[in-house]
Amino acid sequence: MDADFDYAVVQPEGDDRKFVIASELLEKDEALFGWKNVKVVKTVKGSEMEGILAEHPFDHNRKLLTMLGDFVTLDAGTGLVHTAPGYGEDDFNIGRKYGLDIFAPVDDRGYLTKEAGADFAGVFYEDANKIALDKLKAAGLLLDYMPLNHSYPFDWRTKKPIIFRATPQWFASVDKIKDDILNAIEDVKFYPDWGKVRLANMIKNRGDWVISRQRVWGVPLPIFYGEDGEAIITPETIDHVADLFAKYGSDVWFEREAKDLLPEGFTSEHSPNGKFTKENDIMDVWFDSGSSHQGVLADRPELTYPADMYLEGSDQYRGWFNSSLITSVAVSNRAPYKSIVSQGFTLDGQGHKMSKSLGNTIAPIDIIKKMGAEIVRLWVTSVDTSADVRVSQENFVKISDAYKKIRNTMRFLLANTADFDPKTNTVPFDKLESQDQYMTILLNKFLGEARESFERYDFLTFYKKFLNFVTTDLSAFYLDMAKDIVYIDRKDGHKRRSMQTVMYNVATTLTKLMTPVLPHTAEEIWDFLKEPEEFVQLTDIPKPQHFDDEAAILERWSKFMKYRDDVLKVLEEARDAKEIGKASEAALTIYATSEVKGLLESLNVNLATVLLVSQLTVKDFSDASDKSDKFDNDGLALLVEPAKGKTCERCRLVRTDVGVDSDYPTFCKSCAEIVRSEFPETVAEGFEVK
Repeated sequence: MDADFDYAVVQPEGDDRKFVIASELLEKDEALFGWKNVKVVKTVKGSEMEGILAEHPFDHNRKLLTMLGDFVTLDAGTGLVHTAPGYGEDDFNIGRKYGLDIFAPVDDRGYLTKEAGADFAGVFYEDANKIALDKLKAAGLLLDYMPLNHSYPFDWRTKKPIIFRATPQWFASVDKIKDDILNAIEDVKFYPDWGKVRLANMIKNRGDWVISRQRVWGVPLPIFYGEDGEAIITPETIDHVADLFAKYGSDVWFEREAKDLLPEGFTSEHSPNGKFTKENDIMDVWFDSGSSHQGVLADRPELTYPADMYLEGSDQYRGWFNSSLITSVAVSNRAPYKSIVSQGFTLDGQGHKMSKSLGNTIAPIDIIKKMGAEIVRLWVTSVDTSADVRVSQENFVKISDAYKKIRNTMRFLLANTADFDPKTNTVPFDKLESQDQYMTILLNKFLGEARESFERYDFLTFYKKFLNFVTTDLSAFYLDMAKDIVYIDRKDGHKRRSMQTVMYNVATTLTKLMTPVLPHTAEEIWDFLKEPEEFVQLTDIPKPQHFDDEAAILERWSKFMKYRDDVLKVLEEARDAKEIGKASEAALTIYATSEVKGLLESLNVNLATVLLVSQLTVKDFSDASDKSDKFDNDGLALLVEPAKGKTCERCRLVRTDVGVDSDYPTFCKSCAEIVRSEFPETVAEGFEVK
């Protein structure tokens, strides 16, 4: 009963017996039992009845103790429950509290033993219920009974309820070292961070660990018993058994008799006749695997103990992470690992656990055969693996698009650095063009973030930043304008070599960064790069570089990129209105305040090239007309008009000087000069060279 409940001592009309029922349940039980005119003799607190002795309904020689427990509820029944210390955790704990014998008269097959009494001995546990009810009826002690549905653990294989039964077991005394275990966690890094709290809470709430199991296979517990039943487990016997295991394997325990497993001449006061038996229980597999840090790391000089990292599923906070921590602290008072990386599980598209019986599994090999192993790897990188992840065929189709973007970008970089020799053509940072310095700074900023993500095993963040760098910083900005330089400028011209320097550095850096995720792709790319190392897998991911004045350069360009967004918006609107066909057909006028003008001038770049237009003029903000698209908050106004002149067939820009060189009538003046200097023996007419 519960100490705080009110209990009524009642006497129904026509019955000379008195009953104790929780006051709150009295009205419900009156109707259930069919009582009339129930008299409440008195009301008492549950705490007042602690220690009262009651008579057993079957065995009048046995007395039952009234105890107080906080697991009693008022949902149904009488507010009093039967306690069986051998058949449940709550019952076991309260039985220990009140000093009861842990009585569990059921054998390994589920049949009651002779200790249960003559009427029950040899009866299967499910059949014992009817016998008990019949005996209560015969004694006139059964008021009513009914089936009850409630939550109860079932065996996942047989789909039958689990019987809890107290049996003699071996325990590891976790409570004695719990504080040491919690202190050891403080020296461990967790990825993700919440793993530390999860593991600590499990240790805090953990009782002593049952390390014995009743199985016919496994690693045996090296324990002997004397003739008086006393357990014999000494350093001498343990070391001897360990030597036998090392020589013959653990099966030697089952193959030999106890006397042949003990040290020669071993004696014990518990066996005056020299007879011994051996333990038949095996070791809990979690104790077995949880000791791997000793068997694998501590005994091998080429390895380190503790381990740098334990990597497993998130369920192992209750399993391997947990058991390894306890055994390691017990042996060496430290955690067996410096860091823990935990990952979730894959679910189907509807969030259900994948199961062969349900037919909702996706075999990685099927995806590999269809799309390649790189797609599977990239998909894993693109999801939050610290939690459970839903996966479907559509996921891989989407990720293949991202892979194509990465691959095509790398092809562009390789194609445009084919004639670049990093030993002779590299331009130092301080000699790079302004936009190339900016991209170099962005590359190293991204490199630092990527390394940090790798160090945290945060592959999702790495994936997002990698893809953003490729699609936004490279493709949508730098490489978009690069074509107007690397395709057009003189082969050895400074602007071209400056841009190639950056493109080559980007290519090598991205290849090294993608190697842990896309090893086959990285290896394929590496063959086209002019690096001294034969294999990219044997290189190190570079460390970020820093440059003089990089903060100022980054600040200037970051401000300019906001204005560039305004320009792109206006150009897009002009295309939609059919005023221009593409950006290279536009003449752009920028009306800017003195502050914005100063920023544009400080960039020291060809703004038309950076903004992808053919012609560009900068004027005072006050000169803006009503036709201009104004961005007042930016101190900026923009006017887009069709560029005047003809399209140069080489640079594809609209110029007013196309044809001024009679030898090259379809080229602008700049292109004509470049072609003449690169190919002095030729004169072009249209697309033909003669």
